[in-house]
Amino acid sequence: MTRRKNKSQAYLFILFPLLILFSLRLSAEEVIDNDYGWSLDVPEGFKVAGYTPDGMSYQFKHDRLPVDLVMKLYPDSIYPEAIDALDGTLKKLSATTDNIDSFTWRYTNCAICQFETKILSQKGSNGWGVSVTLPEKQTQLVLLCYADSDKADAVQQFIISTINSLCVDRGSYFCPGIITSYGFNSKTDRKIELSINGKKIITTVKEDDAEAAQFVVDLEWSVLKLYAGNEKWKEAWQRYYKMIFRDSYGRLSRVAFDINCALMPEAQKKNSRNPNIAMNEMLLGWVQNFDYTREQNSSDFNNLISVITGGGSDCDSRSMLLCVLMEQFGTKSTLFISDIYKHAVYGLDLDINGAKIQVGEKWFVLNETTAKGVKPGLIAQDHSETEKWIPVVLP
Repeated sequence: MTRRKNKSQAYLFILFPLLILFSLRLSAEEVIDNDYGWSLDVPEGFKVAGYTPDGMSYQFKHDRLPVDLVMKLYPDSIYPEAIDALDGTLKKLSATTDNIDSFTWRYTNCAICQFETKILSQKGSNGWGVSVTLPEKQTQLVLLCYADSDKADAVQQFIISTINSLCVDRGSYFCPGIITSYGFNSKTDRKIELSINGKKIITTVKEDDAEAAQFVVDLEWSVLKLYAGNEKWKEAWQRYYKMIFRDSYGRLSRVAFDINCALMPEAQKKNSRNPNIAMNEMLLGWVQNFDYTREQNSSDFNNLISVITGGGSDCDSRSMLLCVLMEQFGTKSTLFISDIYKHAVYGLDLDINGAKIQVGEKWFVLNETTAKGVKPGLIAQDHSETEKWIPVVLP
């Protein structure tokens, strides 16, 4: 990542003493602290390597990569600001850094830096550190993710992805991550025009949204590639799309609002009982008429900002786009991917007849985005074996 000035349950058991309760838990590969309201959707393979009995400090080690993750909580009586907590933590490690930048993310104070220290490893360690004032309690959360100095460059994207998965409240699951928000923070709107169901819709995105969204796609693709041939490839693939969904949802919030305002009156006329059924039909017809283009980039996935502004798209980018929009309209969505079929579709929790897949207690009707005129609930006969589809459960 180029730093810019002014933008700067599959589960794991933690073997704690039985008489002591700890708030931190690992669900799948998500680190969740219910007491303090933060979580991390870390890449697969991190294991708890150490902790303090008060539950205020944890260390995680990755089982395949030379990457460590440290979490530390400080009450504001020790460090009143996020930048103080990060600076204080690094001083305890005799770490050096060019500078620590302050910025705002999720309406709260944050700090970020790259650092280097000789204390954590005989070879020395390089990594990234962030701190954030947790909104639920006046507590500073510090995250340090690092590797041995001679290997840090090779795993830097993995380190950034790990920290970028931080959530500090429910809304965090639907907005760009902390490092992405630091690096890309344009306040300038870019006007775009959409044509859906015969309606011209004028809306806006931020000037740097496409660049930022592509950064996340490429970042997560670099992480996903590390799991090729690994037993956790399926979970890594699911995380890849979840990270893209999270980043895209926030960037498309204004777009979704303007689409809803323009099309909902027509959708209500078509289906007063559940207008989102009609809304989905209009949007599905819209994306089915996109030019089918497989992007010539490393990830083979075009970011959704580029997709809606005329860039190339194929099955997974179109399906992800409709998941994001329909979620914004209040309909639960799931992306379905298949390594066997080399294809992606999306599913909606809507009362529509047709092909469906059950995920948890919900049945999701399938939608095909790459064949023109195919209605919701219809899917190709040679793609109909439901066990060959992998669900990506969205927040």
